[in-house]
Amino acid sequence: MEHMRWLTLRLGNNQSIGPQVLLNLWSNACETNQSSVTRDMQGGRSTAYALHAPTSLAYPKRAELRMRKLLEEAGYTFTMGSLADRPAPQPVRFR
Repeated sequence: MEHMRWLTLRLGNNQSIGPQVLLNLWSNACETNQSSVTRDMQGGRSTAYALHAPTSLAYPKRAELRMRKLLEEAGYTFTMGSLADRPAPQPVRFR
């Protein structure tokens, strides 16, 4: 099963989240246990978290909205970028 990054998350200043807590929230939001999370430390900039799920994720927009709600309910301030609204890349044809 192929996976892709669906969301990128940055928490507010002085906030952090453990990898298992984030994975539990994301698995709940995207309604699959075939999900994963990674952390990207970018020098002096804030930490970005990448939220991955299968490319065949049935309802990506619903997963994004659920994730936003779960993070807000848990008291996090954050920014989130979504790949779900971007058009799918066109297939490349080789001659």
